[in-house]
Amino acid sequence: MSTTVLATSITSFIGFLLNSAILFLILSRGRQKYHYLFAGFLFICAFWDLGIFLSMIRNNHVNELPIYGKIIWWPCMFLFPIIYHFTCAYLNQPRKWRTIILWTASSIFFILGVVGLSGKIDDVYNYSWGHIYRPDHQLLINNLAGAPFIYFFGFSALWYLFRAYKQESSPLKKRHILYILISFIIIHLATSKVAILYDIDIGFLMPTCMLLNDIAAALIGIAIIKHGLFDITVIIKKTTIYSILAALMVLVFSLSEHLLATYVGSKFGEGSFYIHLISIAAVIGVVMPVRKKVEGTIEHFFAKKSVEF
Repeated sequence: MSTTVLATSITSFIGFLLNSAILFLILSRGRQKYHYLFAGFLFICAFWDLGIFLSMIRNNHVNELPIYGKIIWWPCMFLFPIIYHFTCAYLNQPRKWRTIILWTASSIFFILGVVGLSGKIDDVYNYSWGHIYRPDHQLLINNLAGAPFIYFFGFSALWYLFRAYKQESSPLKKRHILYILISFIIIHLATSKVAILYDIDIGFLMPTCMLLNDIAAALIGIAIIKHGLFDITVIIKKTTIYSILAALMVLVFSLSEHLLATYVGSKFGEGSFYIHLISIAAVIGVVMPVRKKVEGTIEHFFAKKSVEF
């Protein structure tokens, strides 16, 4: 497992945890239309993270990668429609016909893709840092042709949010809009990793873009906890604690396994049972002592922010 694959697997797993936790929170507390639209946005981001995570931890199983590519590619067809629709609903600026046109075009492309008429994902790129699924030429050309249309609506959503931020008089509402705007800008930047699917070998884009996903989700989480974004002021402490511990477990296990395979793999064998055993022991040795520290820190944080439980 290369450093790029390792870093990408860790950042994508953390992103999956963050997006899933916030998704659960919004679905359990949200009642407005824009709550469900934002939940859809988080669902797509979580699928994006999950697909990348599976692609990385199963990176040597190249026959599986096109399957994970489909998990990532097709749900992401609705990423920008949801961003645009959510923005219009949140700002109470309905743009009915533009929204209908965007959803219709995205749905048609999604259906054509699922049935294989607009291209397929059936091959793999073999880069120096690892492997990644490979869309065929037809799908890449169609995606490139549709990009200006999709990004027009994406950038329009950013413009609406920026304009609303400048015009808003309430400091709290202004802060809420700013958090959403920055998160959406980050997501737009994270989509740049699609360059790898056009046979452009820029390995650092993978972990960097997945880290951007983590940052976007973390910003929304902070906005909810600290500023009551979306009028949500209740959060489950245990969910936060276990999410942090789970992310730490994956980090320690993956890092220790990578280091062992790199430096002592020749002695035990790269996929040796002993390497896995030592990695599990490392997880127990690191996570158990810090568990109480994490719990104490989370308790103190929420108490300090006067969050209602």
